[in-house]
Amino acid sequence: MRERRETKIDRLKTELVRAREKASEWQARVRDIERQITEQENLEIIQTVRGLISAPEDLRGLLDMIQAAQKPPQPDSTDKEEM
Repeated sequence: MRERRETKIDRLKTELVRAREKASEWQARVRDIERQITEQENLEIIQTVRGLISAPEDLRGLLDMIQAAQKPPQPDSTDKEEM
């Protein structure tokens, strides 16, 4: 009886080792797929920007517009006079 239990424990330990190896392989695959997705997204962004902008000066102007849009609005001097 004791021999049978040890055999079952050994089989379960072996199965656990295999399952951990598979989990490690899948985690590596997940990381690889995530990396590929990021690369493709970056490539799409670059292609879109290149398609929209014909000169470096155009890019500078676009970046300036984006930066200006992200700044919070400054209180207007006419608003202070009304208070």
